[in-house]
Amino acid sequence: MGTGAEDVEARGLLTHEVTRSVACTTSMQLERSWWRKKVPAFMLVLGIIGLMSHNVLTRTPPVPVVSDATVTTEGELITTYDADTGPFACAGASAGLAPGTGDGTTWRCIGGACIGAAQKCDGIPQCRDSSDEQACSGSASAGNMPSVGVPATGSSSGVAPTGSSSSSSSSSSSNSNLGGAWGSSTGNTNDYGGMSAGSNPAVAPPPAPAPAPVLPVPTPGPAPPGSSSSNSISFPKASSYQPPPPPESSGGTNCFEKAGVTYAEAWRAQGTGFWDKFDYMTNDENFMPIQYLTREAAQEKQVTVAYEDRAILRAGPRAGHLKRTSAKVVTKQKWTYFLMAAKLNHVPWGCGTWPAFWTRSPDVAWPNGGELDILEYANEIASRSSLHVGVANKCTLDQSEFRKPGCPQFIEAEFNYTGDSNCVTHYPEAIGCAPNHLPLMTGEEMAAQPIIMAAEWTKDFIKIFRIPAAQAPPDLEAGTPTPDQWDQFIVAYYPFAASERNNPGSCPNSANLLKAQQLVLQLGFCGDWGAKVWLNSTCANNKGPALPSECVAVDPHNPMGEQIAGPRDCCTRFITDEQNQYGADEYLRQNAYFDVAWIKVFQR
Repeated sequence: MGTGAEDVEARGLLTHEVTRSVACTTSMQLERSWWRKKVPAFMLVLGIIGLMSHNVLTRTPPVPVVSDATVTTEGELITTYDADTGPFACAGASAGLAPGTGDGTTWRCIGGACIGAAQKCDGIPQCRDSSDEQACSGSASAGNMPSVGVPATGSSSGVAPTGSSSSSSSSSSSNSNLGGAWGSSTGNTNDYGGMSAGSNPAVAPPPAPAPAPVLPVPTPGPAPPGSSSSNSISFPKASSYQPPPPPESSGGTNCFEKAGVTYAEAWRAQGTGFWDKFDYMTNDENFMPIQYLTREAAQEKQVTVAYEDRAILRAGPRAGHLKRTSAKVVTKQKWTYFLMAAKLNHVPWGCGTWPAFWTRSPDVAWPNGGELDILEYANEIASRSSLHVGVANKCTLDQSEFRKPGCPQFIEAEFNYTGDSNCVTHYPEAIGCAPNHLPLMTGEEMAAQPIIMAAEWTKDFIKIFRIPAAQAPPDLEAGTPTPDQWDQFIVAYYPFAASERNNPGSCPNSANLLKAQQLVLQLGFCGDWGAKVWLNSTCANNKGPALPSECVAVDPHNPMGEQIAGPRDCCTRFITDEQNQYGADEYLRQNAYFDVAWIKVFQR
């Protein structure tokens, strides 16, 4: 799950606005001088033509509109990700503006970039998401766009199973652990209203710019039927789509880099004290109809329970209007370079669910601290691993390193399997890298039998392993794992050191790509992933109200007048099921829970 970037990645100048202001001011000065000094008319004409030519030649062209194609988390929009500055970067006081607001000098796009206040509603889209030309009332006043809010932490990708319910092969005792009373719930105290607009009183406003010419405001294209979003790229394929796996052959050598390490156990969560190794987080930055619970509330409502042989994290009862309870936990410890392994007897799956098992840095603002998504999915989308870094620790993977002849073939799973393996993340234009081995598995498929998910992070690479528990490596069971021998179980591979050797400058800080990481386990609902793609999922008209007659799939980053996580959102309506119309309580009780035997961290 991605986190909102607190740091501003770029410090640049608004060259577009400066050029426009200089040209307009000079033009007005010439007009006044004409009457005072009686300059010959032909000289004035030549001067105006020269100024117009200068303006055309020096003006930065409008940024093309790029649609929101994935989960959105706050990140600075930068036109060239290899640079630390850019013409649309937010600098000085503008860096503190909430997306969708202005301060009289600068207006901040919903996507994160900064433009001149006079460019808001001037009829020429400057923001990549065209948010500067939305909610316009005919005047180019800055700040007339309502604040939508921007998500922070959380996983940046994710995917889960379809809406049809099926019984998993996990033991009946596992299901019985979920049966406790949900109990009464209290109203949600988290603030989901987004970031409020603000201005810096220490910055004096500039002189009012010359009035911009009145131009027609572009009209957004129609939204897909049943959707709040006009961005067709947001809904390119059915959400369960996967391309066919590429052909593979055997006989390759040096398919993966090796650490040459036998690890020793450094940390463990297991047994009745399982949840004592974690802190509980209550923040949501992904526009979910959710109330994450404190430790005490989660235990009271049996959302997190620990037994001798397993620990449960599950969907909880409803909490007030259009909210359901759940839990998000983070390890109290952090590690640099490690092997992590977790035995999962069952993983959550189903319509409206958004489970994630991922890592985060507690010390450095996202995405510069790094994020590794080990397991993540929504609805029936298949789970994939992904990696997210910032411009300060940029890294683009060399795809030839995971497509060697005679070796397992890995496909970049981002942007509908067409990504360029650039791990820099600035949602929605850049969403990280995800070299995964196909076919991907849905949550429903993974829940059918116990699995071991493992992640090895070294100074040279990251590997993700998915191992059937029945095939657990003997060295892992003995407590002395040697993952160099687990190649057949690798499902994602990030060769950042080899990429830098092959292409100098592509991943220049590979040994410090991520800062010390914590483990995060959470179960979310809907939000700016699951709700957004409901339209193309098998959940539509299978679970919850009828689409489009009774509900729409609301894209939180392009709601088009719809309430985010509101009463017309299909996913929210199903998950909260306030009138007990859709059987959501029983559906979630049966399917939406983690059953974890243990989680272990090993180091050298």
